Amino acid sequence: MRRPVRRPLRGALALVALVLPFLSAVPAARAAMDPDAGPVVERYVRAMGGPAFLELHSLHTRATLRAFGMTGQLESWTVRPDRSLSRFQIGPMKMSTGYDGTTGWRADGGGKVLRLDGRDLDEMKGGLWIESGGWLLPDQGGGRVIWVGEEADSAGRYAVLDLAPPVGRARRLYFDRGSGLLMKEVAKNDQQTVINRLSDYRTVAGTKLAYCTTTEIVGQPMNTIQVTLDSVWVGEEIAAATFRAPDDVAVVRYLKTPGVAHLPFEYRARHVWLRASVNDGPPEDFVFDTGASMTVLDSAYAARIGLAVEGRQQGQGAGATGGASFAVLPKLRVQSADGDGIELKDVQVGVLNVNPVLAPYFWRDCAGVIGFDFISRFVDELDFDHGQLTLYDPATFHYAGAGQALPMTLANHTPVVRMKLDDAFEGDFRVDVGSSSTVDLHTPFVKQHDLMRRTPGVDVSGGGFGGMFTTRMVRMKKLAVGPYAWTDPLVSLAEATAGAFTSEDYAGNIGNRILERFKVTIDYERRQLWLEPGARYARRDVMTRTGMQLTRVADTVRVAAVLPGSAAEKAGLREGDVVTTLDGRAVAGLGPADITAILDEGVEGSSHALDIVREGKAKRVKLKLREML
Repeated sequence: MRRPVRRPLRGALALVALVLPFLSAVPAARAAMDPDAGPVVERYVRAMGGPAFLELHSLHTRATLRAFGMTGQLESWTVRPDRSLSRFQIGPMKMSTGYDGTTGWRADGGGKVLRLDGRDLDEMKGGLWIESGGWLLPDQGGGRVIWVGEEADSAGRYAVLDLAPPVGRARRLYFDRGSGLLMKEVAKNDQQTVINRLSDYRTVAGTKLAYCTTTEIVGQPMNTIQVTLDSVWVGEEIAAATFRAPDDVAVVRYLKTPGVAHLPFEYRARHVWLRASVNDGPPEDFVFDTGASMTVLDSAYAARIGLAVEGRQQGQGAGATGGASFAVLPKLRVQSADGDGIELKDVQVGVLNVNPVLAPYFWRDCAGVIGFDFISRFVDELDFDHGQLTLYDPATFHYAGAGQALPMTLANHTPVVRMKLDDAFEGDFRVDVGSSSTVDLHTPFVKQHDLMRRTPGVDVSGGGFGGMFTTRMVRMKKLAVGPYAWTDPLVSLAEATAGAFTSEDYAGNIGNRILERFKVTIDYERRQLWLEPGARYARRDVMTRTGMQLTRVADTVRVAAVLPGSAAEKAGLREGDVVTTLDGRAVAGLGPADITAILDEGVEGSSHALDIVREGKAKRVKLKLREML
C-alpha cells in the first residue's frame, strides 16, 4: 500500500567541508599517538615543507567552485587552533559558515543566521581539529590517531590512518607511499560517505598546498564538487571579529501586525497546507514542512511563472534520492483573506517535480513546499484543532501557553527531540511536519533493537522523491515524548537501504499523527519545542480499515495499492481499478478527508458499496471494514 508522500527533497544544497592542508605546529613528543602512525605523520610534515609548514599560523584562500553544473566562488579563512570562516556563492545560491572559537554558525543567502548545536556543532569542531592540526599535539588534543595499514587503488599505494576527533565522526586519511602527501580523506556523514581527493600540490611560502580538491558523495555522482585555488595568503593577521556570526538581515515584512502573523491552514491528508504567492502572482497551495531543508517549487509551476533556474543536484528523499535545480524568488508572500501574513525577499529555492509525486495522493495540485529557510525565521505555532499557523518574531516572542517545553536541537535544518518507545527504546527523533506518520523508525535503529523480529506487522510501500520505499507498520505498546505518553501507537519500521530513512544519527522521524494531538510551538532561536495537548491528544491511532490506497489524477480515482489480507483484497479490489462511486456518491466529488472518515477510519464491521471499472467493464463491490493492526 502506498501511503501519501511524506518527504520533500532533503539537502537541496549541502556543500561539504573541504580538507585544507593547514596544520598547527607539531611538538616533538607524540607519546599518545599510535606508534605505527608516527612515521607516517613525520614523513607527511617533511613532505609539506618541514619548518615552514610548522610555522603556519593562518591561511586565507580564494577559489573557483564548480558544482551542480554551475561555477562560483569560495573564500575561506582559518586561524589555528579553532577559528574558521567560509563563504561561497554558486549560481543563485550563497551561504557562509563560521566558528569563532566558541560558537558555530551558518547564514543562508537571505541573511538568516543560525547557531549550530548538537551533532552539527560536533562535526564542525571535529573538522577544525583536523584542519588546524589538533591531531598533531602531544595528546592529539583529546582525539586519537590510529594506524590502519596499507591500501592500494588504481592511483597508487597509501599509508592509512584513522583520525578520531574529541567530538564528531572519525575520518580516514590516505597518505601517498611515494611522496608522503595526503591524497584522500573518507568521512561518513550520517547515511552518506564523502570522499575528498587532493591534488596539484604547489609550494607557497615554503609549504605545500593542494590547489585542487574534489569532493564526491558516494552514490550521488551529480553532486561532485571541485575547488581550485586561485589566490593564497599564508600567515596574514586575521582579526578575531572576522569569525563572529553576522547580524540577521531583516528580510521579513509583517503585513498587518508587527511581530506576529495569523494564517489559516488546511489540514489535508495529515499535511499542513498554506496559500502562498510567488512574485505577486496568484496564491497557490503549498505544503508546510519542518523536514524540508529549503523551500521548494514544483518545476512545472516554476516554468509557468517564468522563473529562471540553474544547475542540477541530487538530494535525499525518504527512501531514495531525487534531483533539483535552483533559483531565487524576489518575493514570497503567505497571506490570509483578511490581509494578515508575511512577505520574504530573495528566497533561495530548489526546483523539482513536486506535483507529479504529491498530487495523486493529496487529490490536489501542489505548487511547492515551504521549508526551513522560511520556517526558521519565526517562532512557529501550529494549532491543529483550529487550523491556524501563527508566526512570531523571535526577538519579541514570549510563550504564554499552558504546554510543556521540550529541549530541542537541530539536525542541520530539522528540529530534534528525545522520545521513548515501550519504556525501552529511546533516541533522538526529527520533528517532521511533512510526515503523515506517527513515528518512522530508521533502518539502523530498527536493526539495532531487532524490531522486525520482535514486532509483527504489515508491510506497506510509500513514495518519496526519487523512488518508492518499503516499511513495516506495527503497533507498539507505548510512546512517550517529554511528560506526555499514550498507548498502542502505530509505528513504521524502515527497511530502506538508501535515503533519509537510513540515518544512523537519529532514531527516526516524528510525524503529524503525534503532532496533531497538540498545539505545537517551535522556537528555533531558543531551541525549545512546546507541546500543549489538544482535542486529539488521547485518540488511538487507526490504520486503514480498507487496506487500500486511492489516488486521483484529474477526475479519475484509482486503486493504487491493495494490502494482502486486507478488507479490500477480500472484496476483490485490485490495483488499477477505477472507482466511480462510494455508497452512491461520486468519488470525484469527495476529498481525502471524506475518504478517510468513511473508509480508512470508518466503523469497524460497517459495509460500503463501491462502483468500479476494470478493463472497461463496470462492477459493484461490497467492502466490509476491519482492523488490520
